[in-house]
Amino acid sequence: MNLDKPIEIAENVFWVGSVIPEDQFQCHVYLIKNGDESILIDPGSRITYDITKKKIEQIVKLKDIKYLICHHQDPDIIGCMDQLIKDVGKSEKYIVTHWRTWALLKHCDWDVKLYEVEEKGWKLKAGDRLLKFIFTPYMHFPGAFCSYDVATKSLFSSDIFGGFTPTFELFAKSSEDYFDKLKPFHEHYIPGNAILVNGLSKIEKYDIEIIAPQHGSIIKRDDIKPLIEKMKDLRCGLFEKFTNTRDVLKLSKLNDLLEEIIKIIAYQERFYKVIDKFMCSLKQFYNVDSIKAFVISSDETSILELDSEKTSIIFMKDYNKLKQMVEASSYIKNGALFFKPSKLHTMFGIEEPSYTFPVKDRNERFYGICFIVFSPDDFNIYVDLEILSKFEIPISMAILAERKEYCTNNRIIQLHEEAVRDPLTGLFNRRYMNLLAEMEFKKTKRYSHPLSVLMIDIDHFKSINDKYGHKVGDLVLKHVAQEIRNHIRSSDIPIRYGGEEFVIVLPNTTKERAYTLAERIRKHIDVTPILVDGDEINCKVSIGISSMEDNPETFGELVNNSDKRMYLAKQSGRNRTVF
Repeated sequence: MNLDKPIEIAENVFWVGSVIPEDQFQCHVYLIKNGDESILIDPGSRITYDITKKKIEQIVKLKDIKYLICHHQDPDIIGCMDQLIKDVGKSEKYIVTHWRTWALLKHCDWDVKLYEVEEKGWKLKAGDRLLKFIFTPYMHFPGAFCSYDVATKSLFSSDIFGGFTPTFELFAKSSEDYFDKLKPFHEHYIPGNAILVNGLSKIEKYDIEIIAPQHGSIIKRDDIKPLIEKMKDLRCGLFEKFTNTRDVLKLSKLNDLLEEIIKIIAYQERFYKVIDKFMCSLKQFYNVDSIKAFVISSDETSILELDSEKTSIIFMKDYNKLKQMVEASSYIKNGALFFKPSKLHTMFGIEEPSYTFPVKDRNERFYGICFIVFSPDDFNIYVDLEILSKFEIPISMAILAERKEYCTNNRIIQLHEEAVRDPLTGLFNRRYMNLLAEMEFKKTKRYSHPLSVLMIDIDHFKSINDKYGHKVGDLVLKHVAQEIRNHIRSSDIPIRYGGEEFVIVLPNTTKERAYTLAERIRKHIDVTPILVDGDEINCKVSIGISSMEDNPETFGELVNNSDKRMYLAKQSGRNRTVF
């Protein structure tokens, strides 16, 4: 593709722009060859006019251009107009534009005729050529519109579908590739998503073969629909959030990050997932070493440390640090850069430059301090304080959510253990069996998976209690429970059923495999004596097995079957397994 010559992008439709070196905001000019009623679309700036003029003259005579479409009044579009009108002549030449644009362009005093698109029914009939105009207000200008060439189904889309292209690409490679270039352009250029969706909904009603925007790359048919669908979700109005930073590409990426973090928090994901995402994205722009937060615990007696370099919360009982952190609430009221550490930084081991901000809730109540720690090498982020400040609230939300989760979970874990565990053996209790095992039974029935149950009873346990006392009896129960734990899988459910009876629920286990496990447990208990004050106490168990192969109707029936077989084991001599 020779970019020094005009390029035909559709039948009798030509790109006659020029490549501006090292400019990712390329401006395109298009010509519709149409005899002595040819149409020039967005003539361009002064710096590209000489090249555009030469290319036009290779296709038509300048005097044959009758219509000059100006989608808006920016200088990159109309900067060359004085010279162009001088070259094409004023006689029977028309500026085609919206009245809102002409309200400004009339001050250029070009002394040419006006063709107002809304006054002409949003159409232009140039010989046999018909152009339709699509009103897209506020994209990016109140009187913005697009031009649609009916003959070739080409859409000249003005600023819409424009993009930032680091290297010149006349045609977009793919919708995926071009969307990444189009996205930051629209997010900062279009005021809001509702405006964008309104314009796109009008455009997608047309059968479009090719889109020729003023900036970026030309888009072919297969990529148009995927791009429009993605564009509908763009968060426009970027400068509403960021007013001081000029790097639009950086703002767009960081705005994405901000939205994603808020979404992660909304889904109640944990602090470390939020911080991992934040760190990965932030490192594209800054030398970030870590993020550390120190917050007061819920009982206000200690400090919780959350560190991006660690995988769990550290619990600190340090009254001096706690006191100083509470005092910090009086002077660290807003986020600020610290090039050198304060006493507070040093106390928490922060010696590198950091962006430090208070962790507060929505009622401005102080909970602690957060440090975004930077590498001291090449530390230069003066202009981006505004960006960093935008992340204070979502990071604080994630920190406080983790704090609440941690403090609540510690208490919940304690209460849960008390509710579902047998305090003597540490196995699950019968209440837990009725809840969890019943669910396991229903799942097994639904998916036709195997399921087995072992009922284990200690032989002659009353005799052990009578002979050695209840303390030794408790040791025997603990011993049997430990042997059960030693031989089962993590998915199995061990339960102290009552007294000296134990139940093991075995998901995805046939009765044959259950028998093998039962015998392994029984034999190991049989040969492993319990030492009490120098005496060896031999313990034996009887085991009954039931499985889904018995076709039980309920989980209770499954347990009763194993109980009956356990009694058969006792009646037939004890220290054995029956299934």
